[in-house]
Amino acid sequence: MQNKGTDTGPLTGPHGSGGGLRASTRLGLGGLAWLLCSLAFSLWLGNGSMAPGNFSGSAGRAPSFQQTGEGRDATEEPEARAERMILARLDALVIQTLPLALPLARWQREEGLPLEDEGSAARAYRVTGPCAPLRLGVALLEKLRSAADPDFPHLSAVDPERFRPRLAWTDQGALEIRLNGRPTHRFHFPGKERALADLARPLPQAALILVIDDLGQSLEPAEDLAALPFPVVLAVWPHAPRAGATADLAGQMGLDCLVHLPMEPQPRADGFRPKPGPGALFADMSRHALASVLEPDLAALPTALGLNNHMGSRFTGSSAACRLLCAQLAGRGFFVLDSLTQPYSRLAEEARAAGLVSVARAVFLDTRRDVSAVLAALDAAAAKARSAGFAVAIGHPYAETLSALRRWQDKAGVAVVPLRRLVWHLAQLQARDGARGGKR
Repeated sequence: MQNKGTDTGPLTGPHGSGGGLRASTRLGLGGLAWLLCSLAFSLWLGNGSMAPGNFSGSAGRAPSFQQTGEGRDATEEPEARAERMILARLDALVIQTLPLALPLARWQREEGLPLEDEGSAARAYRVTGPCAPLRLGVALLEKLRSAADPDFPHLSAVDPERFRPRLAWTDQGALEIRLNGRPTHRFHFPGKERALADLARPLPQAALILVIDDLGQSLEPAEDLAALPFPVVLAVWPHAPRAGATADLAGQMGLDCLVHLPMEPQPRADGFRPKPGPGALFADMSRHALASVLEPDLAALPTALGLNNHMGSRFTGSSAACRLLCAQLAGRGFFVLDSLTQPYSRLAEEARAAGLVSVARAVFLDTRRDVSAVLAALDAAAAKARSAGFAVAIGHPYAETLSALRRWQDKAGVAVVPLRRLVWHLAQLQARDGARGGKR
């Protein structure tokens, strides 16, 4: 008699009674096997569609010199293989770097722009939304050093210097990656072309950069500064009530802006501790705590080229604190200006050690709030630019400073230039030194 409902009774399931496979199950498994074999065969036939550079959703065409697929003829020339491998690496590098350098921007691949002399096309990107295009250039420049590593497979048989990717801005304000003199990737920033075209020109031999701190409380000082006959840099408190409007004005007028980042000051001699304001970094912060404050500060001003410190003598005097900050910024194209609020600041030093482009302030313009004193400080800053090649001077939106800036006449024959031109110049030098094995 058959037992029911016990472990000894016959089982029902995919094997059916007696443990054999049901006919329907065998048919299903056979169909699945046929489908898998067909898929594998299709992938083998169309292997070129899986090449690293052809990511899904891309509208742009690959340059004609790119060969797709890994299963290719063993007789492929070493130079053709090198170009193909570097191009695949460049594609991956671009996709990795875009969201790091321009996190709030939007970008899309477009049809490649024909290159008449080469019969090929560069990958073309259209980048819109709030961003600082130079940050992408600086971040890519740092990463490109590894894209033509002689130890990378298939590059040992060719001249690595010839296959080193280059980065350049065009007279039309586009950013290009070039390989063997041909553009492989081109980035367009609609509406920003005029300001970015400056980057195609070399930095003058004597360049002066003027930074005005403490902006964002109201729009009027920024409007006064934008009306000057030479460019100034607007350093904006990230959480000030008119921070966004000030940054927007800078963009409309072709001016650069910085995040004027509050940092912990030293207590005064009488024991009073000045308050740096909202969004401040403190020297004893952990990595996680620092990042939780820093990231909203940066996101508040997505068009900023970088940052400089507001107050911050205690923070910038700590190598460990500056190292944490710079590690958080690394790889994202940020520029760091050390306001040098105390003589033993470590900010610029740690920024350079982390691979960031960084300089220290040369002159404070308005330590004395007097028009004649500010005029003298401007002359001193111009003299430093003449002797050192460039200088950065920092002032504040005081009435006396604004009056002096309107009246100042350059006697040293320097060029007052946008900050972006100095940053790109220094980034190129840094990349060149790194490629030669020099120290940053």
